[in-house]
Amino acid sequence: MTAAEVLAAISELGHEHLGVTGALTPNTRLVEDLQLDSIRLLTLAIEIENRFRVRIEPDEEAGVRTVGDLVAIVRGKLADAAG
Repeated sequence: MTAAEVLAAISELGHEHLGVTGALTPNTRLVEDLQLDSIRLLTLAIEIENRFRVRIEPDEEAGVRTVGDLVAIVRGKLADAAG
């Protein structure tokens, strides 16, 4: 799955489940730009895990600041699962 495909899916999840408006880019910051609080961040993580059938570990979650960080984690998990 390409980075653009993962980004599109994360954008779709943000719009459907969190009421995010506008386009998301890899540089979009989750807290500062999207105003996601801890509950909404957790919701996003769960939706990403369900959508991509991956498990995001707590130490990985702690380092996530941008949509691009999420894309990188998901792509890494998908590559591990495929390889």
